[in-house]
Amino acid sequence: MANVVVISGHPDLEHSVANRTILEELKSSLPSVEIHKLDELYPDYKFDLDKEQQSLVKADLIIWQFPLYWYGIPALLKKYLEDVFAHGFAYGSNGTALKGKKLLLSVTAGAPLENYAPDGFFKHTIEEFLAPYEAASVLCGLNYLPPVCSGGMMYVPGVSSDEDLKALRQKAQEHAKRLCALIKSL
Repeated sequence: MANVVVISGHPDLEHSVANRTILEELKSSLPSVEIHKLDELYPDYKFDLDKEQQSLVKADLIIWQFPLYWYGIPALLKKYLEDVFAHGFAYGSNGTALKGKKLLLSVTAGAPLENYAPDGFFKHTIEEFLAPYEAASVLCGLNYLPPVCSGGMMYVPGVSSDEDLKALRQKAQEHAKRLCALIKSL
């Protein structure tokens, strides 16, 4: 198995069901996977650039784990991308540190995936909303892999039932199993 680093971009994992479950399942199934929980490590959005960049240099596969927020990555992960994937490191004439590595987006969406279609509610596929990150991978010389996406991953305390919570955890575990299988196949 490749050297894998997972960058968790959820801004509040403590109150997440889906993303927290996915990360727990991933760590349980693949203990050698390195997981960076940005909300715990950098609640002030001030990243340890050397530590984060060195972790990326060692990785063969970089995974961004995040919920889709307003059709893109959460602000915490966006700031990580802006700061850590810096000119001269990740791109530019001397920025070749990530060249040839793989990038995989692992995405949860609150809405069902069928809403992400040309004839669906959002009028675009989820992959279309992820196009800027595919473009970023091209800029950095990363090999962009097809994303692992799951929809209907919303739980609202006080509104959702216990059965909803159980079903959500099961969907998150299934997402994690797909992610693990893909990691093992690389």
